[in-house]
Amino acid sequence: MTGLQVINEIEDRLSWPQTESIDQEPRTSETRKLLRFLNRVLQTITGTKDWPRLRATGAVILLASETSDLTSGSEQYVSISQNSDLMTVANGTFDETYIWRAIQVSGDEIVYRIKAVPSPTVLQLGSIWVNDDIVVGDERTFTIAMDKYALPTDFDRPLSEAQAFFEPYNIQPRSPGEFESIRRRDPGITVGDPDCFTIYGMNDGQSTELVHFHPYPENQRIINFEYQRVHPEINSDNDEVLFPQRFIAFIVETVEALALRTNEDDPNKMQATILSALTSYNQQIANRTVTGSRIRLKKTNRIRASIRRAFNKRGKMDWGDWFDRSNFYGLDR
Repeated sequence: MTGLQVINEIEDRLSWPQTESIDQEPRTSETRKLLRFLNRVLQTITGTKDWPRLRATGAVILLASETSDLTSGSEQYVSISQNSDLMTVANGTFDETYIWRAIQVSGDEIVYRIKAVPSPTVLQLGSIWVNDDIVVGDERTFTIAMDKYALPTDFDRPLSEAQAFFEPYNIQPRSPGEFESIRRRDPGITVGDPDCFTIYGMNDGQSTELVHFHPYPENQRIINFEYQRVHPEINSDNDEVLFPQRFIAFIVETVEALALRTNEDDPNKMQATILSALTSYNQQIANRTVTGSRIRLKKTNRIRASIRRAFNKRGKMDWGDWFDRSNFYGLDR
């Protein structure tokens, strides 16, 4: 079902003029309002369970770590001045693909981020160098590695449990706090096969979430994963609502309820309205489930008691719950 059809159904219920097209600008204030509510509802219910039409497959390409090339005659030694953010690497061959990789100089515990690459031999750090000056003659080397990677722009959450996100690769989930504790116990750039990950933070453009790995990946490899994507925004006539048909009625009723409220600009109250409607809908679905009649048990059933008395001298005899049923020919009354 398209978003335009949903909008028209809501407008019909509200006795509002029908929208012929949501592609046309300028949209009416009523159309803009319903579109805003509809997109809010769609994005909220995305997180309620794993929706088949919103499942997707993604991949992260882990970058291999690098260390100084110490080949005779082309040694890559580091030089930098205290309080400067420009690091020179003799015989460097860097480019923009190194931006935001982590770098650590031998003999120094601090890990810096590469903010820019002004030239193949110069790296601009994300913060100033706080220790003493380094010159080429000191023969200080570097390790460069990348531990954080952008997830797909439509990423909402892992499918099912986070435990299964990278399970085929034996990489276990950690909360951001736990991950930070691991990093504090193991400072500096430690390279190897990642054994844990966490998801937090955004990229510079604030468009995608970031996944962090520990240890820093040593080798290049591709890691595939399945995820639940954010429901695409409804912005044109042909944009589809990617939920089952049986769920459309709930979406229509929820958007209608939002349209009838006076607190439409209060995001907290709007969210509360959506969650309340979702709870009510889930209860309705649960009540439709077919179940068997519940057997009522009677502890004082006289038929059972008389059988126990009759066979008491021969030992305990119990025929299960058959004689505990309150509807057994009315003999328990």
